[in-house]
Amino acid sequence: MTVDRGRQYIYLHFRHTDTVPQKSIIRVDTRSVSSQLDRRVFGQFIEHLGRCIYGGIWVGENSSIPNLRGFRTDVLEAVKRIHPPIARWPGGNFSSAYHWMDGIGPRKSRPRKFELAWEWVEPNEFGTIEYIEWCRLVGAEPFIVVNAGSGTPEEAAAWVEYCNSTRDTYYASLRRRDGYSEPFNVRLWGIGNELYGRWQVGFCVDGAECARRTIEFANLMKRVDKRIELVGVGCDNDPEWNIDIIKGAGNYLDYLSVHTYIFAPKKYEDLVAAPSLIERNLLSIYESIHRTCRKYGISTKIRLAFDEWNVWYREAVPPMHVQFTSLKDAVFTGLVLIALERISWAVPIAGFAQTVNVLPLISTSDDGRMVLSPQYHVFEMFSANAGDKVAWTSVLCPSIYSEEAETNIPAVDAVASFNQDKMFLHIVCRNADEPVECSIQVAGFDLRDVRHRYLAGDSPDDKNTFEQPNNVMPRDGKDISVSNGEVKLTLQPCSVHLLTFSR
Repeated sequence: MTVDRGRQYIYLHFRHTDTVPQKSIIRVDTRSVSSQLDRRVFGQFIEHLGRCIYGGIWVGENSSIPNLRGFRTDVLEAVKRIHPPIARWPGGNFSSAYHWMDGIGPRKSRPRKFELAWEWVEPNEFGTIEYIEWCRLVGAEPFIVVNAGSGTPEEAAAWVEYCNSTRDTYYASLRRRDGYSEPFNVRLWGIGNELYGRWQVGFCVDGAECARRTIEFANLMKRVDKRIELVGVGCDNDPEWNIDIIKGAGNYLDYLSVHTYIFAPKKYEDLVAAPSLIERNLLSIYESIHRTCRKYGISTKIRLAFDEWNVWYREAVPPMHVQFTSLKDAVFTGLVLIALERISWAVPIAGFAQTVNVLPLISTSDDGRMVLSPQYHVFEMFSANAGDKVAWTSVLCPSIYSEEAETNIPAVDAVASFNQDKMFLHIVCRNADEPVECSIQVAGFDLRDVRHRYLAGDSPDDKNTFEQPNNVMPRDGKDISVSNGEVKLTLQPCSVHLLTFSR
């Protein structure tokens, strides 16, 4: 038996043998609160790339595809069902060459331009107004990334003025001209995207240069609106870059961004182990940031924005980045979300990359069809069903071995959150081919009603396609027993579970 003691959770797991039954025990104690849950970890990311915006979110008012003021209706309703708390836009790489004034004013007057980041034509039909309207329709908080590649600090400050200012000044008057007398009050702003990468327009040669550029942008943007929060460019695999950013610009930032893509295909055990490595790496970056803050006297409390993450398959190539993910990717997604719920005190913001058509949760066709991926259904189950507080949770379960991670990982992962009336338990079973008998023991929460919903299939490779859009769908659990504060159920192989407890 091995013990892995994390910051908030203890996992006890043992290697399965023929003499050890596949059983797990999940213990939850709502009397012990690990942290507040920041729902922004269920956030989304949309970019002007492939068919994410054009053909996905936006089809235009004259399209034969049903739409609401140009927003594709089926996509709009599907996004509403996953309750995105936040949506990052316009990129991504696209933001590094995007000039926001091209996307305001009457649509028929907006310029059609060759776009330098992805090297294709941008019609500018979808701009700031359309983005804000879409956020309001789906209930998401806006998160805008400014052009810190080919753009200037003055241009970024003007964008803040357009969105947030009540003054009788030029850029605020442009917003009023566009039909919005009241400000948008965009709170969260990113200063650039992946500026460490030479694939970016206007990349930085090192972290020190990026820190200096970040200061120049932050200085002017904050002069327009001191209430905004700023996200600087961090890196998931370059500690020196992060140290340079914090050392130079830490007093100007509220968050440091981190992006992680898991490139596939992989062995099943390695794919489902990846979320554990992601969680460990995020906490390591967070601790490194705070060591740097202490060393250099940075007084700002800086946390992480994990604002691009997903699994990325070999077939998802530029410019369209199309892929259809499977049940095993839903397991990966559920595990990442569980980890993010667990550490939202350190990583309060996340952005799944991307919501529509590009490495997507939602895929659409130009003939009006739409398909929801198994990953989508995990967001549908988890995002709308989470409490305000994270409860102490422990898991005793078998383990599986990952060669890539070079370690055993628990076959079952879980996190519980609760509010005054309900408790939500999110569970993922990593086992590829064996079910796990699960006992859930709850303290501090009287159980009057338990509802079970889960996602499973015949194979980890099951997926939804345009031809078979309902192959992998959530189901209501039937075989569940409740007695004396203990819940028993069977976790099917390669499955994701939501249990809702009512007082």
